Amino acid sequence: MPRTQKQTDNDRIPSSQVSGTQAEKAHSSMDRGEQEKKLNDLIQFLLIMDQKKLPIKKLDINKQVLKEHSKAFPVLIKQAEEKLRKIFGIELVSLEDKQKGMYILVNTLDTDVDEQLEQVPGLSLTPVEWSEDDHARTGLLMVVLSAVFMNGEVMIDSQLYHMLKKLGVDQDYTHPVFGDVKKLLTTEFVRQGYLEHTKQPNSDPPVYEYRWGFRAKKEISKRNCLDFVSQLYEKQPEEWVSQFQVVEEEEGETQSSVS
Repeated sequence: MPRTQKQTDNDRIPSSQVSGTQAEKAHSSMDRGEQEKKLNDLIQFLLIMDQKKLPIKKLDINKQVLKEHSKAFPVLIKQAEEKLRKIFGIELVSLEDKQKGMYILVNTLDTDVDEQLEQVPGLSLTPVEWSEDDHARTGLLMVVLSAVFMNGEVMIDSQLYHMLKKLGVDQDYTHPVFGDVKKLLTTEFVRQGYLEHTKQPNSDPPVYEYRWGFRAKKEISKRNCLDFVSQLYEKQPEEWVSQFQVVEEEEGETQSSVS
């Protein structure tokens, strides 16, 4: 989903992390053909790894792509970031805190990446074949993220499971499309960074909370969630007073930062 200018500006890799004499010397030591090849290899690797929707480790980039040219990482990752943004409308986001040293790709435009790939010399990436199950899981994810947002941006597990059960998705039974629903929510979506699943302190029996994960915060807009729910209930977004206020405040901050 498209992202705001504020989000993309805040997530770009700081220039201080992509400069330095050592990295520039390492990059300059490569001939022009090798520089282009490594850059294209890096972009292709990022796009392939992102298909799994898992954070991409700097360690894996150096080990599998740059290899003996790993010292040129800061220069090449900056060039890849610029090329991804200009050609594909994709932001390369550097994660922080526990995910430091990892990256994710976020599509900032309504672009067809597979179509764009065909126009870039040196890149040969097999287009992704999205199955009906993949699209269904994406739909389930949107439902869950919207429910969490509409519930004040946090939702305990029993509330979420009760809501999903009303939609015919029961975590106690294997679903014909989603399989083990509880595992999908607590493991797959968490590992991909779309959800956080944490235990409430001192809860006995244990009570777990769902919140938006780091990828959801980068990729999904609260406006889209509010519009999604409004369409389901055939209501106007303004009728959801507190949620609409959150969206307005978020978009107001974005506008002020851009101007």
